Amino acid sequence: MLRDHAVARSAPASIVMIGSMYGVVASYPDAYAGVAVASPVQYHALKGGTIHMTRHLAVYWAGDNVRVNCLSPGPFPIPNGIPAEMERRLSTKVPQGRMGLPHELKGGLLLFASDAGSYITGQNLLVDGGWTAW
Repeated sequence: MLRDHAVARSAPASIVMIGSMYGVVASYPDAYAGVAVASPVQYHALKGGTIHMTRHLAVYWAGDNVRVNCLSPGPFPIPNGIPAEMERRLSTKVPQGRMGLPHELKGGLLLFASDAGSYITGQNLLVDGGWTAW
């Protein structure tokens, strides 16, 4: 485990969990209706648990100089991964009016993993184009 490896070397470490905006908010049924299977409740529960586990581990591992944070993407569909109508519907739920692009996750990840985020632990960063700001 990364924590044990870092502690054994007396080195600082940064662990970045991958959550989801769906660990914080429910999905919109109308975005899925008649186009795709709705996001299952198990996924929401898993991602909510990941976000809370991040906070829990951050508290317990801070004394070992191990930071634990969570990056929670919003809608970032893979190319050709969802029907065009679904992408259109999801885009209407995002204040920026579009889906995220893969490179737009880099900033949050770099912040958490680098010394720029050395005083950040136990946080969940939503990279969702403003979806959860509604």
